[in-house]
Amino acid sequence: MKEEALLRHIQAGRRWALHAAIRRYTGYVTAVAARTLGPSLLPEDLEEVVSDVFVTLWLRSGDIQSGPSLRPWLAAVARNKAADRLRRTRGVLPLSDTLPAVGDLPEALVERQECHAQLRRAVEAMEEPDRTLFLLYYYEDQPLKEVAPRLGLSLAAAKARLSRGRKRLKETLLKGGIDHA
Repeated sequence: MKEEALLRHIQAGRRWALHAAIRRYTGYVTAVAARTLGPSLLPEDLEEVVSDVFVTLWLRSGDIQSGPSLRPWLAAVARNKAADRLRRTRGVLPLSDTLPAVGDLPEALVERQECHAQLRRAVEAMEEPDRTLFLLYYYEDQPLKEVAPRLGLSLAAAKARLSRGRKRLKETLLKGGIDHA
């Protein structure tokens, strides 16, 4: 099926067309996103970016101008989603001095993955509403101005909770993390 016809079917809300686009373009979108993300993020980050691209295709298909190819639009969305992911993960939690530089050494990658796992366990051990605030804001990349009211918090209170939570997480990780309970 030609790309223009595929796009028209997606715009008409036909799920089978979206699945066809996913099968056809996943490799391409993955390559574009991986180039933008580089080696610094986990495979799960890449998978999430790729998923976000196809969700955006489904939700914003009406905004796409028909053309000979979907590839340029998908590439632009993939680069933007990957860049957004990098912005949100770099410097979000002030732990860069505790993370090893990821080079070609598998040991460094394993150590970094364990640090991320410890961080996730520490976040999941937080009290409410801090746990949900952290998960929605840092892991789900939802805007704070939307997350705060959903949790019954003012924007200032949410920012203060995030700041205190980051300090507690850093202390927890510097002390060796939490048990694998």
